[in-house]
Order: sequence, then structure tokens, then C-alpha cells
Amino acid sequence: MHKRRTFLKLIGLGAISIPVAELALHSGKLISRAYAGSALVTPPGHYRTSWIGNSFAGKGSNGQGRWVQDEIVAMTVTGDGTVLTASLWDEAGRCTGLYKDGDTNQQCLMAEGEGKANAWGWGTAGTSVAAVNDWIFISNTAGNLLQFRWTEPGNIQSTIHYQGYEKTGLVTAMAARSDFLAIAGKNGKIQIRQTQNMHLERVLPIPSVRGITMDAQNTLWILQGGSIHHVSMSGQRLPGTIPHMDQATALAIGPDNTLLICDNGPSQQVLQYNIDSTPHIVARYGLKGGLRAGTPGKMAPDKFFALRGAGMDTLGNLYVGMCFGPNPNSPVVIRSLDRQTKPRWELSKYAWVTAFCFDPLHNGTVVYGPESIFSYDPEKAPGKGWKATAITLDAIRYPHDPRIMGKNACSTEIRHIQGKRLLYTMGQTGGGYDLYAFEASPSQIAYPVAAVKGDGFAWNVDAQGGIWRGQTPDQTIWHYAFASWSDSGIPRFKEPVRYPIPALFTRVTRAHYDSASDSLYMGGYTNEKPKKSWGLIGAVIARYDHWTSTQPQLRWVINTPLDGHDLPPKAFDIAGDCLFTVAVFPTHGKDAVVTIFRLEDGKKVGTLSPDESVGSHSGWIDMIHAIHALRRKNGQYLIIVEEDARGKNLVYQWTPSQAVTGVSSSEDT
Repeated sequence: MHKRRTFLKLIGLGAISIPVAELALHSGKLISRAYAGSALVTPPGHYRTSWIGNSFAGKGSNGQGRWVQDEIVAMTVTGDGTVLTASLWDEAGRCTGLYKDGDTNQQCLMAEGEGKANAWGWGTAGTSVAAVNDWIFISNTAGNLLQFRWTEPGNIQSTIHYQGYEKTGLVTAMAARSDFLAIAGKNGKIQIRQTQNMHLERVLPIPSVRGITMDAQNTLWILQGGSIHHVSMSGQRLPGTIPHMDQATALAIGPDNTLLICDNGPSQQVLQYNIDSTPHIVARYGLKGGLRAGTPGKMAPDKFFALRGAGMDTLGNLYVGMCFGPNPNSPVVIRSLDRQTKPRWELSKYAWVTAFCFDPLHNGTVVYGPESIFSYDPEKAPGKGWKATAITLDAIRYPHDPRIMGKNACSTEIRHIQGKRLLYTMGQTGGGYDLYAFEASPSQIAYPVAAVKGDGFAWNVDAQGGIWRGQTPDQTIWHYAFASWSDSGIPRFKEPVRYPIPALFTRVTRAHYDSASDSLYMGGYTNEKPKKSWGLIGAVIARYDHWTSTQPQLRWVINTPLDGHDLPPKAFDIAGDCLFTVAVFPTHGKDAVVTIFRLEDGKKVGTLSPDESVGSHSGWIDMIHAIHALRRKNGQYLIIVEEDARGKNLVYQWTPSQAVTGVSSSEDT
């Protein structure tokens, strides 16, 4: 099957990693064009599509549409309040985004010809971005400096024309002002170029630059090592060094020629320095402590985290960009506040290779991600019912949390066990769970406490918090029952109970236990239906009742539906009276089809696919636990599904018109 997210180290950029995708997306095919697969049947009742995790629906053809990109590596702010961001990765190629007044540009920036070669996102995957007058500059991951001319600076929907590129080498930071562009290279040299013609004025030998900005006198302020240095355009050191800036991440100059510093240390604040003489702090923006302030983890407009960039417009409005990493799995928040730090607007993205889950105690109104918590109102219009209420990751207190740098490309499960919350996260391709306990109430911060690891895809968490593993060294099915919490808050599990794999299966690839009925639902392959590709749920699903007894009984077995590439589904879940599967590729022209089966007898009930509220579009399903379902008290089903193409999770809200009944299907065995 596809392997579009293999992570490769970018030569020369050290710790920065970049995902490499198949060319199908890049060549203008946002979805596969294969239209075969199992039959599509509208389920009884009605359903609609909503979403969680992005400010925008993501409608639009390849290269067009509104969505908040997958990550922020760097950002700059123009005097009129346009925020421009750089990133190493966005699934649909939006590596440089423009944001203003709560909106974003519809047409992605695109290089042409040789300029777009060797870098994702039409050549725009980059490490830094700068803008001045009608010029936009992007330093991409191929070592090219892309140049664009903007027809109407400040109008983010106006045309931005590609002009060409210069070969500058890999860049760590960049700033533009007036007629000059300062480019800090990975090679330890700063290039000073003219913005109009890219003429190289001079080269300054200044190594290890992490940030750079240019003040009203055209002198440079440089983040180097743990200090900020003041340097002339000729390279002469000037008075004004600011020490003890080890955890600063970005610099910018405000409209009154003050210096803005993103302090990503314990303060989690944007610092404003007067630099007219000896630099000194004149203002601090954001509550000291960031997410730690007040109720730890609880979101608020003046609580910052994971600062990647900041800037001010000519009116003094502040713009802040936040993202753990660089890491496309991280939450992304772009926020604007006025001079009194009152919120003006906020845009965000919380999902990429991420599968959210419902909190089983809250009837579908609380949703968990790997590092976030959302409220959700199913009654509101599509995309309007969700709100991020907490970030559960504290990178300052827990710097070794696996979620910080790319290891949170995962699905989630939340369980309430003996009065405490336990968060389970599973990687994109399985391999076991990382476990996170929560600090004492009212804190919303979770921290890593344990892991249950091993090979294979067949992992599941039951309602009591026990862990099931269907691919084990001794070829049995293991159940790790939850035992207790230790005095120090560490979850403990019993030694695994082992169950033989039924003779029906040659390979088990999923094992989902329902404690309410003592039933185990297994996906896998048989002698008659062998394995087709990696990571799928298998050619058949079977239900076994009385599983924990000495004589489990096979209740039914069905063939799994096939998508347009003739592949079985990627993931399944159960809720209420139904089992839900989700396909990898399109089926009969419909993306990521969810197929519904009755738990009673395995009969097919119907199929769901994205509706026009999201442009009838979804990306490929690429996670082994990409779907979670819940039946609400009113009988409505909520089904939440991974959607990577435009950075969100889809939510299907299905209200059956009658008791769930199956339909005749030649696909049932």
C-alpha cells in the first residue's frame, strides 16, 4: 500500500525532519481516480458531515481552498496585519499560508518549473518567510530562495505571482526591510541582498543564527546561541547585547522600532524591548507561565504555548503563532490581540495523522486528541460546534513527553478508571500504547507514565481500560486487565491472559473486545482470503461471543467491503448496535467511505461519505485506529474519522429513522 509519510532527514538541517509524499497529491490528484469497490447504500434515516480541529472546512480543488496549515516553523507580520507562515510540511501543499482578519488565502503559493523541484508544496516547503512592500520571499528546503510579487499587498485573496529563485543554500532565518533582505544560512554566513534584484551586497560570517530581524536603522538583531546580538549591515558588533535568551525562538521589530522576542521558556511570553539605547523590557504579552497560568492546560486568549513567531502591525495589534516542534502533528494556533491584549481573532488546526475520540462519559459533547480537549455541540452547523478547551501537553515541565516531536501521529482513547483519567495513544502503524495520566484536578495537563508496547496492528482498549493485543510472539490473543493505580499515580496492569486464535484465521490484524456482551470482534485473513497489503483490518471480520469463557462461539463472519483499489478497510469501531469500517481509498467516486454493519448478525446497513459541507472530500485513511464511534442517549450516532488532507477530523452525525436493520448483501458470508 502507499507509504506517503516516510520521514527522511533533510540533508544539512540536523534535527529537522520532512515527510515525503507520493506525487499523486502534488500532480493535481487530491484523490485517487479509481471508482470500483463494494456497493454504496444510503443508511436508513439521515446524516450530515461536520468536523473538528480546523477553523475552515478545507473545500476546494488541489492548490485551492481555506484551511489552517499543518505546522508553523517561522512567521512574519506585515504592517497591515497580514501573517505569513513557513512550514516544512502541509499534506495538501499549503506550506506557506497568509492569514488576516480571521481569514486565509484561497490560492496556494506555487513556484514554477525548476523552482518547485525537490521541495514539497509546489516548492514552498520552507524554513523561513519574509515580506516587504510587494515582495514575498520563501527559503525552501531545497536551498532555493523563492521570490513572489504581490499585486495588492494586504489583500490576501489577490494574485501573488512567482518571479523566480536564487540558489542560497539552506536557511535558518530571514528578515526583510526597505531595500534589503538578510538571509542567515545553515553554512554560518549571513547574506545581505537587495530586494528588487537579489543582488548580493555582502556576506557576514556569523554562525549558528537561530533568528534575525532588521530595525528602522537597517541594523540587525541576531539570535545566536543563548544571546541576542546587535550587528551593523557591515558585520560590526554594536552595543545592545541581550543575554540569557537560551529559549528564545523568534525575533521581530514592532512599529515603534521596539524588539519583540518570543520567550519559549517557563514564562511563555512575548517580550517587548526598547532598543533606542541600552535594551530594556517595556512590556510582556501573555500570562506568565502560559498554559500553567490559572487552571493548568485550560485555553485562554492570553495564555501562550510553543511560541514559533510574533509580530505587530502599525496599530500595535499583536499576532502570535504557536506550534510544538517543528512538527506537523502539533496543534497550530494563530492568534491576534489588541493593545490591551483583548482577543481580535484566532485560527487553528489540531489534527494531522491524528484520530480523535469521544469521552464515553459525556454523550458526545467532549472529544480528546493526543494533546488537546474539545467541547462539541452536535446541534450546531457543520464545523461550528467544536471549541478547543485545553492543551494537555506541557513541554516545559515534561520536556521528554513523546508528543512534542512527531510521536503524536496517533489515535487516542480516554478512559475514566477508579476516579482518574488515563489517555492512551497509538501510533499510525500500531506497536502498542503510550499512556498518560492527568495531574490532580482541576489541571488538564497529562504527562507520560507508562507504555505497553509490542509489534503488530491488533491493539484495542476495552471499556475498563484493559489492553487487548491480537498479534503476539506466541500467536495467541493477550488481555492485559487494568489492575490499579500505584501510590505515585502509575497505572498497573495484570499479567496477560492468553486466548488461542480461532482456527478460522491465518492472521489476526484487529481485535476489539466488547465487555458489555463478552464479545470479541476480530479482523484478519483466512486461507481463502489471504493478505493483500499492510496495516488493513483484513479480508473478514468475525464476532465471537462468550469470549472469556472456555468455549467461545462464532456468531457470524463477514467479508469486509473493498474500496476502489480493491483493498479492505483500514479501521473499525463499534458503538450501540453497529460496527463501522472506513476505507483507505475512494469507492465509486466517494472518499473514505464508512460502511455500517449490524452487531446482531453482521448485515450491512449502509454507507457514509463526506458531504458538500467539506467539499465532499477526504484524504486517504492512513491509521490503524482511524475511526471512533459513539451512540448518544437520543439514539443518534457520532462517527469521527481521520482526515489528513485538510487538517481535521470528520464527524458523521447519523440519526437512524428506525431500529437498525440490515440489508441483503452478497458481500456477507
